[in-house]
Amino acid sequence: MKISNLLYMGALSTLALVSCTNNDDNSEWYGSEGIVFTTAIQSRVSGNTWNANDEVGIYMMNAGGTIDAATAQNKKYIAQTNGTLTAASGNGIYLPESGSVDFIAYYPYTTSVSGNKIAVNVSDQSKPAAIDLIYSNGTKGVAATTSSNISLTFTHKLSKMTINVSKDATIETLNGLTIDMNGISTEGEFNLGNGTLTATAGTNQKDVAMNVNAEGTTATAIILPTAASTDQTAVTLKFNLAGKSYTYTLTDASIFEEGKNVTFNANLSINNGKPVVTVGTATIEDWTEKPGGDINVDFDGEVQPGKETVVLDESFATGQGNFTIKDKQLPEGGSYVWKHDAGTTTGGTPYYYMKASAFISGAKASESWLISPEVDLSTATTATLSFMHIINHAGDMKTQQTLWVTETSTENWQQVAIPNYPAGNNWDKVSSGNIDLSAYTGKKIKFAFKYVSTTSAAATWEVYDVKVIANGEGGGTVTPEPDPEPGTETGNADLFISEYVEGSSNNKYIEIYNPTNETIDLSAYAIDLNTNGGASWSKDGTGYSNYSELSGTIAAKSTIVYKNSNAEIYSGQATVCSAINFNGNDPVGLFKNGVLIDIIGTFNGGSADFAKDVTLRRKSNVTAPSSTYDASQWETLSKDDVSGLGSHTMD
Repeated sequence: MKISNLLYMGALSTLALVSCTNNDDNSEWYGSEGIVFTTAIQSRVSGNTWNANDEVGIYMMNAGGTIDAATAQNKKYIAQTNGTLTAASGNGIYLPESGSVDFIAYYPYTTSVSGNKIAVNVSDQSKPAAIDLIYSNGTKGVAATTSSNISLTFTHKLSKMTINVSKDATIETLNGLTIDMNGISTEGEFNLGNGTLTATAGTNQKDVAMNVNAEGTTATAIILPTAASTDQTAVTLKFNLAGKSYTYTLTDASIFEEGKNVTFNANLSINNGKPVVTVGTATIEDWTEKPGGDINVDFDGEVQPGKETVVLDESFATGQGNFTIKDKQLPEGGSYVWKHDAGTTTGGTPYYYMKASAFISGAKASESWLISPEVDLSTATTATLSFMHIINHAGDMKTQQTLWVTETSTENWQQVAIPNYPAGNNWDKVSSGNIDLSAYTGKKIKFAFKYVSTTSAAATWEVYDVKVIANGEGGGTVTPEPDPEPGTETGNADLFISEYVEGSSNNKYIEIYNPTNETIDLSAYAIDLNTNGGASWSKDGTGYSNYSELSGTIAAKSTIVYKNSNAEIYSGQATVCSAINFNGNDPVGLFKNGVLIDIIGTFNGGSADFAKDVTLRRKSNVTAPSSTYDASQWETLSKDDVSGLGSHTMD
């Protein structure tokens, strides 16, 4: 079931309903009742995503009828951070057996509806999502038996003001800037039946603080359109910085129109000891469009237990989300351990993650927890947690970078194992693997990333793309990602290194095995060599001399052999690869889309050989790659033994 996200800061959002049929049973759906909406967020403005537990109100009435006669009145739907919308308990909407229907919907949801009107109050700008009113009343005459897409288009009913702030050399920093508005009507009433907004007279005398970013460079506010008010004739802006203030008056408030973003550029300076603000001409534009998607409505009454539902999906693209930080010991000289980091690489690729470190002119002792929001597994039968992470400058990762889980009803933190750790001495991002949370199904939980450092080891830990997937019994749940390829049902099945030959002279070979039931395109994969177990892979240096991108395909349940250009003892088919140039103390890595997925060898700075003059063969009980080298997964054979090269057996 799919739906496009209704983002609170975009101009339009479209929902689509598909395959509508009658549902006479009351079977329970995962996390809710009735229709399950899933949202695929597209083309969003930075910072605009659903927050966990955002709420949307939906009405359904017979075609041509008024909202007073709605057959589904103010039904509440709950959002997850990944965009899934599910009906709150007892709030499911079901189509009639015959006839046609109209829809009205709005955000944010409230139970305080009187005469089909809701209160609007923009006095508090600290949480824009909580006051950004969007509304839909354009979908009419939808037949109950229709199988075509049905769209609900949402538009902004308020106005937005944006001030881009700059400074000249007379001002050292904009940090600490605040901007107060006066003259705007702060309260009003919105009619859900006809979509009209009316400001409450006399509410324009209150100072309202704009939402200013930490750098002081951007201020925003969501306000009532001037057309809705008889009092909102002029707006004053009071800029406050470092004990100084300056007031600027916008004499023409009519520019604040419904659904418009009015942008000003303001430059701050000091002239003869007094603050001066220069405001340019306003630019007026439509609020950014929020494109929509589909909702698949399945009312045939069949239970579909076992389909996966994403319960938590946090990329940290817009900040730390609903995660919280608990510092138990701050490092000497530091004010934080965990923080959000974001930016753009020199190649133009954006990055964002949560990072922990306690290296401040040397390693410092610390302990800090990054704690998730509540994760509701109360109706799940199985659940897994996964994330991507990087650890560099590591000490003992398995005791210093750990994962913990507790039930929210009684805080009792228990450590759970992280299957895959990074190498610990480079910036390679690896997958944690799937972490089984089945012991917590039927419960509500939180989990935490616990960072510990000492005066001898203060690693940097970066955490990306945290996801919890639950398997809710009761059917009707969503699959927000494509189903796995056949043969990869375990979720982490992928190519892996199945044999390593470190033979005499230049007789060096690497065998790759495909454990899946499908032919795999090799263009996403590469083999790289870490010379002497040093600080970085070849790909992270300047020359990429040993980084070899693969090509072609590898058939299901088959192998492909790569060799040194001068290797000669194996007579079977083998492809020359520049990375096959090791001598017993050089780790070899298999990468997918630039991320390490499998490795053979240890990072020891060349101080010892891990596999010299030997053939290593992956044991048959190994079924998936691992980004952490485990010698127990390998069977040791004599030097120059290539008797099994070109084939592999897996249990």
